[in-house]
Amino acid sequence: MASLSRDERHLITIEGLDYFVNGLASVFVTIFIFAHSDLRTTVLFSLWSFVSLLVFIVAAAWVLRRVSSGLLMKISIVCGAVFYLLLFYLQGNAIHYLFPLAIFSGFGGGMFWASFNLNQYILTNEVGREQYFGWAMSVINFLSAIAPFIGGSIITLAGTTLYFGVSPGYALLFFIVFILLLCMVLFIGKLPSHEIPQFSYRDLFRKSRTRTWNLVLGQQMLLGLYDVAFGTISGVLFYLILRQEFWVGAAQAISYLLGTVTGVVSAKFLRKDPRWFWLGSLGLAAGNLVFAVMQNTTGLWIFVIVTGITGPFINTWLSTVSFQAIDAVKDHWRDKYHFLVERDIVLGVPRVISYIVLYMLLAHGDQVTLAREWLYIAPVLPFTIGVLLHMSHINSSKAKVVSTIHE
Repeated sequence: MASLSRDERHLITIEGLDYFVNGLASVFVTIFIFAHSDLRTTVLFSLWSFVSLLVFIVAAAWVLRRVSSGLLMKISIVCGAVFYLLLFYLQGNAIHYLFPLAIFSGFGGGMFWASFNLNQYILTNEVGREQYFGWAMSVINFLSAIAPFIGGSIITLAGTTLYFGVSPGYALLFFIVFILLLCMVLFIGKLPSHEIPQFSYRDLFRKSRTRTWNLVLGQQMLLGLYDVAFGTISGVLFYLILRQEFWVGAAQAISYLLGTVTGVVSAKFLRKDPRWFWLGSLGLAAGNLVFAVMQNTTGLWIFVIVTGITGPFINTWLSTVSFQAIDAVKDHWRDKYHFLVERDIVLGVPRVISYIVLYMLLAHGDQVTLAREWLYIAPVLPFTIGVLLHMSHINSSKAKVVSTIHE
């Protein structure tokens, strides 16, 4: 990581801490709501959260013209802290306030990622995107590995037995996350100042799109259909199979630890030959298929190991390709903010759609059975993302040949 700039290392640390602190409790928020209601209510909360996140991440484009990105990032983290404080205070009654809780969650997430992504694009080196994202993936995976394990341990050691709707383990965990998020605000410090993005919402409709950027949008759309809804379903199924929060945390920890190693490795391989992303695409498809067919302890551990090893190869390249497509447009960065907004919209809308479809399906028949059957759809999406990445690679290769000829 010594080869990265100071600003790049600081960004990786901020992102890693965000994943760690929220990772302590995120999967257990899903389990907490499921334990106090049912799977359909859990999906409904996730739906509201991502609708709220999408609204606020788009609204942030207007806010960033009036508030510095560093200040907005701090405000968003404070809002996330309030979300966990409300969970701590409401505890079992939280299921009666899921909509306002989802608003808090969406505001915190939307404003944070809008401001963070802007700083990430400005401060990272165009020439070494793979290296930056490879290290970021490793740090995120490592901290995400120990986070759910620690969170599950806190819940298990403090006790999960409900007394009058109150679980001491969950209450303690939510309060700890609240404190850590407040501390994170102080850690961010002062980010480098930058110019105000020159953005108008009309840019989303009047700006022309290159073929490369259209492929990126297609990749993000498929990712949105796949990632968060699958995370909600798999988190609940992990709990139903393993039966204890400690082992849910341990399973996620092993997957992320494997990703820690392959995060750095993937960056080196992808820099030599981008086609290594196929290892991630096919690996995720295979792991998901095994888990869909073998929804038991054996299938779960195969899924954890296979996806943990291969996932960074596709995730690192997805982020790299996205920024490379923006770099290819020879404008000043302040005139390219609409790309980030457009990418977030194309990613966020399918996430909302996936939850709407899932919520409607769960209204008919046994919820757990339908959730298990839904897993059969999951393997198709990472494979299709791989196809679009392959098309991006071909398109990029042709562009380099044309550029060489012109020179």
